[in-house]
This record gives sequence, structure tokens and C-alpha cells, in this order.
Amino acid sequence: MGELRNIPGVGKKTEEDLQMLGYTTIQSLMEIKLVEYNDINTCIEFVEIVKEDFAGYEKEGFKKALETCIKHREAISAMNEAGNIIGLLLYSKADCELEFLAVHPEARQKGTARSMIEKMKSNFRTGDQIQVVTFASGDPKGIPARKCYHKCGFKDDELLTVFDYPCQKMILTVQ
Repeated sequence: MGELRNIPGVGKKTEEDLQMLGYTTIQSLMEIKLVEYNDINTCIEFVEIVKEDFAGYEKEGFKKALETCIKHREAISAMNEAGNIIGLLLYSKADCELEFLAVHPEARQKGTARSMIEKMKSNFRTGDQIQVVTFASGDPKGIPARKCYHKCGFKDDELLTVFDYPCQKMILTVQ
């Protein structure tokens, strides 16, 4: 069984059809691109789906942060073959910080986050250290996020409290 069969609704025949069209990996079925101003409403709709995963999420504040990232070309989306957003990443090059990362529940553990992080890393220099604040080690809510960050090369750093919630900073050194 190939990787494409991990996609809900893709059986052997559909996988064979996709392979004949040149799609051999899940990443080949998605487009990683910069978010543009005309994508704002679609991004907000996407974030509304995953907002429970983010302590302190506030729609208007997020929209302002998204607009700032778009202005600086620091907002990345992953789109599926149907053109729907399945992942969103916001970062600040000036602050060397990954500010927001979300993947649609149906697209998790399929390389979406890794692909967006790789795109983000391409905008930094070798040796730069990118930080992200996520759930603290041992928090059941943070198991998937921490696993993803570790797979992408992030290392645990200092413990923090954000929005009255225990968190941890993680650091990725760009190679």
C-alpha cells in the first residue's frame, strides 16, 4: 500500500489513477504558497475549524496578525488538489519566530506541516534560530504538536506561561 492510500477515500484504484497522473506522494497533491490579501477570509474560515487548539485565539487579533504577515510575505498556506486550505503557517523573519501553525484535522500526519516549515526555513539563513512557543512537555494537548516540531528539528528550550497557560519555547537552527 502506497502513501496516497492514507488519504481518506483513496483506495487502490484511485491511488493507481493518481500515480498515472504523476502524483506519487501526498506532498505532490498539495501546493505550498504565499498567502495573499484575497485569501484572508478563506484563512479565517480555516482557522475557525481549528481554533480550539489555540489558547487565547481571538478572531480580530488573528486577522490583524495575518494581514501583517501577508504584508511582509510571511504567511504560507498548504492547498489540497481541490484548492482548499489544509494548512496555514505565519512567521516573523525579523523576530525569527514561527507564530502560528495549523493543519486541518484530515490532513494531519501527512507531511503538510513539514512542507510549510520547509518553505518557511528557505527564507532564513544557515545558522538562524527560529523559535516557536507550544504546549509544555507532558501536556496531553501538546503531544501531536510537539511530535511534529521535534520531527522537523526543533529542540526544547525554556518553559513559559502564555495566556495563563504553561508553554514551552522550542528552537530550530536552520541548516
